[in-house]
Amino acid sequence: MDKKTVRIIPSNPDDFERQFAYVDSIINKHRTTAIATVNMESLLTAWEVGQFISAQLKSSHWGSKVVSELADYLKRQNPKRRGFGKRHLYNMVKFYDTYSTDEFRHLGEHLKLDEFVQLPIAQIENNDGQNEIVQLPW
Repeated sequence: MDKKTVRIIPSNPDDFERQFAYVDSIINKHRTTAIATVNMESLLTAWEVGQFISAQLKSSHWGSKVVSELADYLKRQNPKRRGFGKRHLYNMVKFYDTYSTDEFRHLGEHLKLDEFVQLPIAQIENNDGQNEIVQLPW
């Protein structure tokens, strides 16, 4: 972790609101970075798992029974891990197969999709343990 200069705001009881807002901005900045990192890793996980399973299915080394066995295996390895049941695994295959096609790549190049600014959103767990979709402030 880089050592940074701490910003000192003179203590004045009337200025606590500004000081509190500064602390809040630090928390929000790092929370946003953490959410973006988690989202990117989740996408990469889905991409790589989908790529592997897709290759196995296309090579006829695996069938739907093996995908079910994989889902069961993953559950046994970590019963608390969620999102890797048979349906989710097939969604990862679909995600990979859809976005790795030449047609999609050519469409992306033609439309210059990388030039679009997309508003980042994330699914996070709130204080009540419920998931909610939030707009990230960047």
